[in-house]
Order: sequence, then C-alpha cells, then structure tokens
Amino acid sequence: LIKFLCVGGSPSSILEMMSMDDFDANFGPPSPAVPASQCLSVRIVRTEEQMSLIMQRFTAYIIEVNDCGKINEVPHRYSEFETLHKTLLTECVGLQLPPMPPKGADGTDSAVIAARKGELEKILKAMISAEVLMEKQLTLWKFLDLGNPSVIVGRFVMVPRARGTVLKTMAKLNDEKYKDDVYRLGHFAVMELLMEGLRELRSGSDSNHWCRQQGGRSALCQLVAGSLGTTQEARDRLIEMDVIGHLLGIVQLEENALDDARPALNVIVAREGDKLPSIVARFLVAGGLHQLVDLVQRPKCQEFVAKLLWLAWDAGSRAAFAQPGGMGLKVLQTLLRSTAPMCSLLGAVLLAGMVAGSNFEEPTHRSEALKLVRMSLERPEAANDPQFAKALCGGASALVRLAAMLEDAELAPLVLGLLCTAKPPAAKLGQISGNLAALLANKGAHTEQTRARAAELLLHIQGSGTATSAPSPVATPNGLSTGTAYGSAPAQRASSAGINELLERCEGIAAHEESMEAALRAQLEEGLAKGRQVLEADSVQVREVSELAQHRLKDLPVLDFQSFEKSFASFRAAREVLGRDMRECESLQANIDRQLRELQTARPSSVDPQLFKEKLLMAERLYVDVKSQREAFASAEADALEKTSRSEVSSSKLRELESARRRYQDDLQQLKSQRTDKELKASQIRSKADMPGLLDMKRQAQESIDRNLAEAKQLQVIGQRVQQGDPDYLREGESREQKITELTAKLAELKRQHQSLLQKQKEFDIDPVSLGDQARKLENEAAELDIRIGGLEDKLRETERSYADASGDATRDAEDARQAKERRSSLSSRLSSVEQDAKAQISALQPMIQEQHSGWQRLLSQQKKLDEYQHSLMSRLNDAKTAAASEVRSREHVAGAVQDLVKSLLGFASFLDQCGGEPLPTAAPLVPAEPSPSAAMLNSFEDDWQATPPLTAAPAAPAVLSPPSVLSAPVAAVPMDPAPVAAPKQEPAPLADDDFDAFLKEDLSAGFGVNGQGGAEKPPDDL
Repeated sequence: LIKFLCVGGSPSSILEMMSMDDFDANFGPPSPAVPASQCLSVRIVRTEEQMSLIMQRFTAYIIEVNDCGKINEVPHRYSEFETLHKTLLTECVGLQLPPMPPKGADGTDSAVIAARKGELEKILKAMISAEVLMEKQLTLWKFLDLGNPSVIVGRFVMVPRARGTVLKTMAKLNDEKYKDDVYRLGHFAVMELLMEGLRELRSGSDSNHWCRQQGGRSALCQLVAGSLGTTQEARDRLIEMDVIGHLLGIVQLEENALDDARPALNVIVAREGDKLPSIVARFLVAGGLHQLVDLVQRPKCQEFVAKLLWLAWDAGSRAAFAQPGGMGLKVLQTLLRSTAPMCSLLGAVLLAGMVAGSNFEEPTHRSEALKLVRMSLERPEAANDPQFAKALCGGASALVRLAAMLEDAELAPLVLGLLCTAKPPAAKLGQISGNLAALLANKGAHTEQTRARAAELLLHIQGSGTATSAPSPVATPNGLSTGTAYGSAPAQRASSAGINELLERCEGIAAHEESMEAALRAQLEEGLAKGRQVLEADSVQVREVSELAQHRLKDLPVLDFQSFEKSFASFRAAREVLGRDMRECESLQANIDRQLRELQTARPSSVDPQLFKEKLLMAERLYVDVKSQREAFASAEADALEKTSRSEVSSSKLRELESARRRYQDDLQQLKSQRTDKELKASQIRSKADMPGLLDMKRQAQESIDRNLAEAKQLQVIGQRVQQGDPDYLREGESREQKITELTAKLAELKRQHQSLLQKQKEFDIDPVSLGDQARKLENEAAELDIRIGGLEDKLRETERSYADASGDATRDAEDARQAKERRSSLSSRLSSVEQDAKAQISALQPMIQEQHSGWQRLLSQQKKLDEYQHSLMSRLNDAKTAAASEVRSREHVAGAVQDLVKSLLGFASFLDQCGGEPLPTAAPLVPAEPSPSAAMLNSFEDDWQATPPLTAAPAAPAVLSPPSVLSAPVAAVPMDPAPVAAPKQEPAPLADDDFDAFLKEDLSAGFGVNGQGGAEKPPDDL
C-alpha cells in the first residue's frame, strides 16, 4: 500500500510484488498464546527463498517455537519435514499423523507453498503428543532446535506419566550452569504442577503421586525455590496461590521438612524486601497464624518462626498479634518460654515492638507486657552470639524498628543493653547513630544508665572507623531520627563534599562529645563505686576468717583409729559370714523338705490321664481313615489321568481329520474353479475362430487406415503452403497463426483415429485353425481336471466317514474323562475334609502331648536338683562351723583394740578443752554486683525461700565415757547431719486461651535467655 501511494503503479503490479506470505507476516493475525496446560507450541509464520550449499534455490518454512514463553525461529525445507514425518511414524508405533502434502507439485508456485504451509503446520501440531515427546532419539526436539532443559520441562508438563522420572533431573535447573534455562520454571503450567505437588504433600495422603517418591519432597521444594526466583510475576502468582501456607503445611506434617522448605521461603524474604511485611500480614490474616501456633510448639521450628516474624514485624503483622486472647499471644508465649536463647530474646524483642507500636489499648496490658520484656532483656548475656546479632539487624527495616523502640523511655535502656551485648557491626549501627546521639543529648527524659549505654554504642561505631562526620539525624515514621547521623558518612563522601557541608555537620560536635564523655564517666564511676563496696565487704570477712583460723588451727594429737577399724571390720565380717551361713543352711533345709513333699504328689501335667488316652486312640482312628481316603484318591487320580490322556488322543485324531477334510474341500474348490475357467476360455476362443465375415472386416479396416493416412498427408501439404504464405488456404479475416493452430488440432485428431484403427486391425489379425487348436487343448485340460475332481470327492467322502466315527469316539472319551475328574474332585474334597479334621484333632492334642512330656522332664529335673541341694547343705554346714570359730577369734582381738582406743580418746578430750570454743563472728551481708531482678521475680524467690523447711541442727557431741562404761555399753549409731532439702521448683501455670492478663503477668524468668546447660544454641544462618 505504501509503494502504491508513494511510488505509483497499478494495483495489479503492487499485488504481484507482494506475496501472501508477506501479507500474513505484516498484516496477519497476532501469534496465538500458548495454552495454559502446555509449555511448548509451534506455528509456521512465513516462508523464505534461500540458497543451498550447491547454489540451488529452495523454499524454507520458518517455524516459530514458543518454549515456555521464549520465542525462537527455526527454518526447514520440505524434504526435512518429510524425513521427520517418516522417522516418527517408524519410531513411534501406532502414531497417527496427517499425511504429508503431495511431493510432485511445483514447489515454487505461491499457491502450492501456501497450501503446504497450512498442512505442515497441522502436522507439526499433531506431533506434539506424548508418544513423540517421549521418543528416545529426541527427533522432534532436535528438529525444533531445543536442548535437554526444554526436553525435561516439556515432558514434565505435557507427559503425566513422565513426571516422577524427570522430577529430580529438572531440579538441576537451579545449578549455575543452567542459569539461562531456569526461566522455564516460571511458566504458568510448571507452577500449577508444582503447587499440585505441594498440595499433595500437605494432604498427607498415602497415594502414588509423582511427588511422593524418595527424594521427591526435596526436589519439589528446590523447584519451587527456582520458580520463585525467576520473575516478579511468577513470584506474585505463587504467593497468590498460598505457596507460603503450603510450604509451612508440609513442615507441620513432618518437622524435618523445614530444611527442604527453607530455601524457597528464603527466596521470598530476599526478593520481596519491603513488600515482605505486607505479604506476611496477608498470610497471617488468611489463616497462617494457626499454622505458626502449631509450628512454634516444635523446638526445631521456633527459631524459624521468630526470625520470620521479626523480618515482617510491621504494623500489619503486629495487628494480627494484638488481639486479646488470640493465637498471636500463644506464639509469643511459646517463644518467651523457649530454652533456645535466640528464640526467647527475639520473642521479647517482638513483644517490645508491640509495646513501642502502641498495639496494647489497655494501660494494664501494656505495663504487664513491658514487665515481661524487662524480665527477659535485663540480663541478655546470650545475645553475644554473632548469629543473634545477624538476625536482629539483618533485615532492611530491622534497625528502623529498633529505632522506634528507642523512642520509648522505658524500652530504651532494655534495647540499648541488648545492642551493647550483641555488638552488631558498626556499619549497621551507624544507621541509628543519630538516634543514639539524640538520646545522649536529652538529659532530662532518660536515665544516666540509658545515656551511658547510648554512649557505649556510639563509641563502638566511631572506634570501628565506619564514620567520621557529625550527627545528621533523619526522622522515622514515629518522629525519631534514623538516617545518616553523627559519624555515619563515609570518608570518601566527606572528602568530596563542600566545605560548607562539612562545617554544618560539625555544628554541636563539642556538646555531643561532652555529653558522651559525661555519660561514659558516670557509668564508669558507678561501676567503680559498686566494686569498692563489694571489695570492702569482702575484706572484712577475709580478716575475720583469718583471725579465727589462726586461733583454731593448732597441731592435732595423733589418734590411731586404723588399728581399731581393722579389728572391728574383721569382727563384723566374721559375724556376717556366720549369719549368712546359718541362714543359707536353714533355707536349704526348708527348700529340700518342701520339694520332697511336692514330688510325692506331683503329676506331669494337669490333663486327665483317661481323657488323654481317649484322645490318642481317636487320633489313631483318624489316621487310618485318612490313609484309606488317600489310597482311594490316588486310584481315582490315576484313572482320571489315563482317561484324560485317551480323550486327548481322540481329540487330536479328530483335529487331524478335520484339517484333512478342510484341505480336501479347499483343493476341490480350487480344481473346480480352474475347470470352469478353462471351459470358459475354450468357448470364447471357438466363438472368435468361427466369427462370420472376418475377411471383409480386415479389408474395411485396411481401407480406413489408408484414408486416414491420405487425409494426414493432405493436412501436412496445406500446413506447408500456409507456412510459405500462400493466401489461397486462408479464409477472410483468418490469420496464419490461427490456421496453423486449426491444422495442428485436426492433425492430432487424425493421429488418435490412426491409433484406434491400428488397434482394431490387430484384433482382426487372427488364425481360425490356431484358435481351434487352443480351444481343444483347453477342453482336454478341463477333462483332466474333471477326473481329478472325482478322485478328490471320493477321498473327501472317506474322510467325512472317518471324521464321524472319530467324533463319536472323542465324545465318549471326553465323557469318561469328565466323570473320572468329577470322581477325583469328589474324593479330593472328601480327603481334604478328613485331613482337616485330623489336623484339627492332632493340633488340639499336640499341646497336651508337649505338656505331658515337659511335665515328666520337669519332675526328673527336680529330682536331680534335690541331690544337688543335699550336697550344698553338707557344704554349708561345714562352712558355718568354720565361721563360728573365726568369730570367736575376732571378738577377742577387737576387745583389746577398744581398750587402746579409749586411752587415746581421753588424751584428745583434754586437747579440745585447751583450744577453747568461741563462736564464729557474723560477716556483713554481700553487696550484689549486678542490678537485682524485677520485684515480681524477687517476691517469687522470697516465697520459695520462706516455704523451704529449716535445716535440722546437728546433735551435740556425746560425752567421753570411762573405759569400763565403753566396754559394757552397746554400740550406738552416730546420728548424721541431714542433707538440706531443696525447695520444689514452681512451674508456671498453663494459660487459658482467652486470658490475656494471665499471659502478661506470668513469671517467665526461669526460661529466658539460656538453655538447660546454660549455653547458647547456635542458630542457622538464615530462616
């Protein structure tokens, strides 16, 4: 159209210059989108005339390949389509494809090219089927110039039976070397299938789904992570499909699945950035809060839940947790009670965020929540773990939330103490250096402790060399500055700034340094004062203990207890041996007497002997019956086998006769057909030989040929005259070309008539005598076939008589075999029934027999043990006599040792009188080095201390007796000092689901910050 308007020319010339392919390419309909259920589509968009290597022109059909949204163009000529068509029909058995367009047409004709284009496109679309896509040689994939990643994803989407096979292979698309192919995971069809797999895993059913193979869950989660990382559109669609809920649902079913689901969730956290809080808030409102309540009960998932909430702890997320009696408070309660330090500290930080964000409407609720935060963060020793510092300050807006908490005068010292312990990187803390400087400068609103901790953090920022400029705070949404502040600008930026900007940043630097120095000095002096108080108290106690020890620690007189203890131990051992031997002798005697009485009346078993004998006789009768039935069955089985064999022989003979009869019938039918054909041919030949007027017909045919040749020669002469320009042969107004055309047409018609006349003459050129000989020969052959037909009919009748006789024999033999089988089956059923009865009787009898045999063995074993007991009793009696003699000797020896010990004890009593016994002076109470816990915690500890029973006082030392009294008095047990009784540990009472006040007032100090061993557990690097 542009050429027509600008250059000029007729419309027909413009249409000749512009083919239909150009029109379709420029003005045709747009490319259709790939169906949602497919990731691969093809269409032929245009044709091009190209040159081969041997400089021959050919038409190339340009194929547009849509591979998961990526468009490629592949050219192929007609012969390549034809090779592809033949190969697929050979490799894929049963494949149905449209036929190829005809090959003989002119391949350069525009109409032929347009027709072929449409038919080849239909063939290509028909090839995208399961059979072709799964073909081992990858013929179609190579034809479309698609690599292995396209093959794997295409089979996963469009061949359902192949999904389990290619699942793990497709997970390799996340590798670095396939970074240009991972875009396929963001296709809608792939995402739909991945979500189907997640739903199947979350359902917990026991099906044979493709995702339930070994390692399938890990591969599926890797693919979900890759799909989330492709494009923002794919990520939004998956989040809309509740991918977070499904991943956490899998973790709910199996806690170990967290390691598989974590990478996919990390992709959402890393890629969404500022949109993460709103995404998490929607997830919580849509039912995700119930999932978190379940997950946070599991120790392995607590850290993950705490990190996820802290990364998204904006107003929308906090609002879902602020409902009194809601699920959110249960999550925070579990985190605060966690034995993992990071979880309990993050739980306190989350609760502090709600306090700073004014999420508690009731003042009492806010005060109780602040009390819980203070109980956890007053002693945050576990926060020195680098992983906790990374989790606390790792998020993009984490420091903004911490800065908002610093605005609260009650939360500021707790948050600052946590940061001082955690010591995050100075580059991170530099973002809130302006807020720290503001806290330091505001002397009236904050305590000296708060200002001192702010100064400590500023010192940490400046000491790392991160910043060099003056404060320049930036206000937060709550009005608190969080931007570039004192010491937060890089050195290179300061060097490039103008002199005026540097001077403005230096404004107030002196006051800032003075405030920071004062706060740090106050903190240092406070610590020194407390240290001096503790040292003075300790010095007084050290002096008192030293004086007391110098008075009491004199040289002790020697007391020889070893000799007495050795004699007394020997005497006690002799008494124990004598008592043990005496008891063993009495026990053996009583045991032997008891077993003798038992053996006199013992029976081998509890079974009645008469009943046992009757059951044995019944078993014998059943065996005889089974034996007779087995013999009858064996005879019937042999008879059935013989008759079955005879029936099979008869049937085989009958089949052979049937085959012979059919063969004779086929041969007879063939011979009859041949005889009929020969008779018909003989009749036709005789009719042709006896044709009347044959010579006249030949003469007329020759005359017609001569006339045809004469007319042709005349036309040739006329044509030569016309070519020479003779006007006598032209009619008025007729040109020479028209006359030549007319003569050519007449000459062609004469040629056709000549051929027809020659064919007719050839038909009349026959010999009647030769035809008669041929007819007689055919009649003789028909007579010979008639004789053979008669012989075959005789054989067929004989075979049919034999077949009738064999059919009767086969029927009788089959009936005999059937009756024999029925008899065998009947005997088999009867034998089975008798055997079952016999087995049941013997099974019931077997335990009785075993019990009887075991009883006799037990009685014989008891009788043998009695003999052993008799020998043991004699040996024990001899040992008892020996022990009695040893006891006499040891008693006499211990009496002498007691006399010597009494003399030594009297001398030691006089030494104790000389030492004196003044009481121990009372020491001053210790001054605690750290701030005391909250009042609630102290009260609870005081209650426990008051509930503990007092310790029992040690008894007074017994008076030393004179030697006669010691020897005559019995030995008394020396009372021992009772061990102190530990106060019972008071567990916090469980909360009601809707009791918000009870949750806030609960004392959780026992579980804050440390685990059971007092050490911090190392958290993972990310969610």
